[in-house]
Amino acid sequence: MKKPLILIASILLAAGMAHATPSKLMRIPSTDVQPYGTFHMALENNTTMFRQRAIGGHAEPMNIGISAGLRDAGTFQIEAGVDIREPYDYPLTGHAKVATTEEAFGKWGPIVAVGAYDVGGEKYKNDLNIVYGEASKTVSFIGRFTVGYFVGNSYFLKNAAGEADNSGLMLGFDRRMPEVNEKLWFGIDYMGTHSSYGAVTFGFGWSFSEKATLVIGYIRYNDEAVAKGWPPGDPTTNSAMPGNVMTLQAHFDF
Repeated sequence: MKKPLILIASILLAAGMAHATPSKLMRIPSTDVQPYGTFHMALENNTTMFRQRAIGGHAEPMNIGISAGLRDAGTFQIEAGVDIREPYDYPLTGHAKVATTEEAFGKWGPIVAVGAYDVGGEKYKNDLNIVYGEASKTVSFIGRFTVGYFVGNSYFLKNAAGEADNSGLMLGFDRRMPEVNEKLWFGIDYMGTHSSYGAVTFGFGWSFSEKATLVIGYIRYNDEAVAKGWPPGDPTTNSAMPGNVMTLQAHFDF
């Protein structure tokens, strides 16, 4: 289990020093970083709704993520953390992210982030090892646009034919909805692969306070045939039939 920590340390060192789910939109990472000296806990459950197991009802393991803001260097920030998926025999993975601040490229510049998540130490068990780079820009009152690219472990990220499909585009859009209520947020994102990571995901969040938010959304896979549970591509844990899922997420800052 030391490999996730080694890879995270390497990312941090490469950034000049050297959320848990990473801080994210709906499914893809966002360019947000947990503030220095603070912690974030995320609880996420992805499951089919009102579908019997005999016709494809399934759920991924509950994901419990803890992130910490590790450094604020003025023009860039760093966060890192761990994810625990239960029940699963190899539950522990890690993530890390380095992102610029709004001031790094001037008033009109984007925010840029690089990172990794689902980094596991058990070969062919939890080493999905998603590495990504992305940029975001908030456009006036319209909202924030995000674009990026990712690469993952081809052992897990395969299409329905069993062929490697482990890289692709990431797109996202999100905004607060003050026209309705200051506490309401909307997000939609896209991950461009026909593996079990590829999907269009959209949903709404409600901030009960500055430190607690609930998000409810829907994951529509680019190819529903690959959506069979966790880990992706493992026939011993997948259900007999696929299905798109609801995502329920609770986020807490402290």
